[in-house]
Amino acid sequence: MFIERNLTKIIQSGANQVPVLAIIGPRQSGKSTLIKKIFKDYVYLDMQDAELFDFANKDPKGFLDSYKNEFGVIIDEAQYAPNLFSQLKVEVDKDPRPGYYILSGSQNFLLHEKISESLAGRVYFYKLLPFSVKELKESGFICDKIEDQLLKGFYPRVYQPQINVQEYYKNYISTYVERDIRSIRNIDNIVIFKKFMQLCALRIGTPLNFSDLATNCGISISTAKSWLALLETSFILFLLPSYHNNLGKRVTKSPKLYFYDVGLAATLIGMDRQTLILKREIYGALFENMVIVDTIKNFDAQGLNYTLMFFRDSNQNEIDLILEVGGKTIPIEIKSSKTMKNSFFDSIKWFLNKTESNQDPIVVYGGELDQMRSQGRVVSWKNLETIYKKG
Repeated sequence: MFIERNLTKIIQSGANQVPVLAIIGPRQSGKSTLIKKIFKDYVYLDMQDAELFDFANKDPKGFLDSYKNEFGVIIDEAQYAPNLFSQLKVEVDKDPRPGYYILSGSQNFLLHEKISESLAGRVYFYKLLPFSVKELKESGFICDKIEDQLLKGFYPRVYQPQINVQEYYKNYISTYVERDIRSIRNIDNIVIFKKFMQLCALRIGTPLNFSDLATNCGISISTAKSWLALLETSFILFLLPSYHNNLGKRVTKSPKLYFYDVGLAATLIGMDRQTLILKREIYGALFENMVIVDTIKNFDAQGLNYTLMFFRDSNQNEIDLILEVGGKTIPIEIKSSKTMKNSFFDSIKWFLNKTESNQDPIVVYGGELDQMRSQGRVVSWKNLETIYKKG
């Protein structure tokens, strides 16, 4: 089974421009499958193979010379072979064929930093996250009910018929913690680290508070900061910054915390369908998380330069998502309710008046129908790709 990825055209375009492409993203988000599909004639090399790993790190020139061919080379999990990057610069300077080297990796900052230092001006970066709502909709795999979609998440393997979703995510968490995290940094107490991940999942959509996380986990604030950085590095979670342009001094400055996949987050906090429906606060937080991540996926697939933020102040004024794209600042309210209400536009009206903006406000909700109301646009969770289109 192969589901078409919306990032394909952008990657193909980049392959006609620069000699090196770097595809980064979470483990098992489909990076290897996609690049093998796009670059099917290329030589594929996996740096998790012990023999290839040893060869690449001990003799990078010999390694790259050995696999030269007519089409190109894919180097998967490239962060495990950091010695290659300096030699790659030498090779592409001698032969700058566009799209010849395709690198992939599941460790964000490590891979990005090492490549950027060695290959500045010679590499384009692309972030492949798990499936988007649009990709699932187009392939017929989207869930009918939003609560089922929140629990199932978007990782490709959960859409294979033989996969038990909860077992998959439990195994993903164990493999990630015991293998990936320890390859980046030695953590003495894995049990406490898993608890830290659970605490982060319970705080989805709330401003980051290191003191709170550290106290509830029984660790120091410096350890909490270090562990959060690890989770960012390996695409488990990300931070959404606050918006505070000329809106006073009582604005929340701390970023909000979100996960790259809601199915993984739901498993971490032990959600099942019945519990999720009853616990509306968690339901709403996961829904908000899904909408924000899907916006990232859709913007990346269009090759857009964008900034995502949120707004909150001490007077309880709040905007769930603010988009800065194409010279526009667009406020979005995110409501998990399946029934649309005019009151959902109230916070957006306040924001537009305060910022003297004339942009059309958007409400994303858990219902099925898109609507154009006098107050602004209403978008169903199944049509998130329509929030903003390049053009």
